[in-house]
Amino acid sequence: MDTIISFLRALACNNNREWFNDNKKAYLEALDLFRGFAGEVLAGIARFDPSLGDLEAKDTIFRIYKDVRFSKDKTPYKTHFGCWMTRGGRKSTDAGYYFHLEPDNTFMAAGVYMPPREQLSLIRQEILFNPGAYLKIISDPLIKKGYERTGKEDMLKKGPAGFPKDFEYLDEIKYKHYIYSKNYSEPEIRQKEFSTKLAVDFQGLLPLVNYLNHAMSFTGNE
Repeated sequence: MDTIISFLRALACNNNREWFNDNKKAYLEALDLFRGFAGEVLAGIARFDPSLGDLEAKDTIFRIYKDVRFSKDKTPYKTHFGCWMTRGGRKSTDAGYYFHLEPDNTFMAAGVYMPPREQLSLIRQEILFNPGAYLKIISDPLIKKGYERTGKEDMLKKGPAGFPKDFEYLDEIKYKHYIYSKNYSEPEIRQKEFSTKLAVDFQGLLPLVNYLNHAMSFTGNE
């Protein structure tokens, strides 16, 4: 982990193509180490979520190269490594498990982030028609105490179109994504058993991931 962190710190201070090209070997070494770490975490997740059993680490890791076409920030590289671990890999819109490794900003998250409109509507419908199962999950003390809910800043001000405005749990269907996260300090991520700890933390959010994937799997023919 030290090698990865050192590279990312250096990149943050030298985010330009000339430096990156001169240090391509260091990048490839850091990427290879991160791929190995992601593989360890995947193996841990697959023990409790068999849907990830055939997934390979290389299919979960996002490119470090940024798309700057529509961004005011024209620096060409991300200053973190990230991986999205779910059935189908990094391009999947299923609910799953995300890990973000960045000096002073490392965190995990699980759930679904900004799903396509149809999938988001399916989640909202599941909460509307089956709120008890959903509320049981998010009210679990393990989740409430162990993780932080994200997405409140993006919530709709009013209920979504087509849903009853008198729904008792209207706030729950105002969300645009359903994510819980947890931050880690640098001493934590440097621990030898961190990949095991991370997998355990992901397991705590398995009920949420399963609920969301069940909701989004509805086709109308069931």
